[in-house]
Amino acid sequence: MEEGQGFCDKCGQQAGAAVQPAQPQVPFREKSAGVAAVLSFLWAGLGHLYVGKLGLGLVLMLLYPFILFFGLIVLAVALGVFGLILFAVIVLVIWVWCIFDSYKLANEYNDRIRTDGKRPW
Repeated sequence: MEEGQGFCDKCGQQAGAAVQPAQPQVPFREKSAGVAAVLSFLWAGLGHLYVGKLGLGLVLMLLYPFILFFGLIVLAVALGVFGLILFAVIVLVIWVWCIFDSYKLANEYNDRIRTDGKRPW
């Protein structure tokens, strides 16, 4: 740069300003919302693990068989046919919620990656 010049002609850096080294950007891969939904379809919590919600995914994966086993036994024995129907509704609601939530979380993850370049959680 020449004497008295305020900015560099090549890079636009202000005269006398300290040059900051470029921060390396680590690109994060987007998560497929379809894969997250299919994983949750196969087993509750798998889609949540896929999108990075490890705590919630592990709780769902461990809680789901407990609900399946003990819920079926308790409701079927205690309430008979009504208990089986109630059990089916409860399991279906949990299952559908897991599919929908993992799909939604994958889209939230991707939106954050696209805007900030950072993982949301």
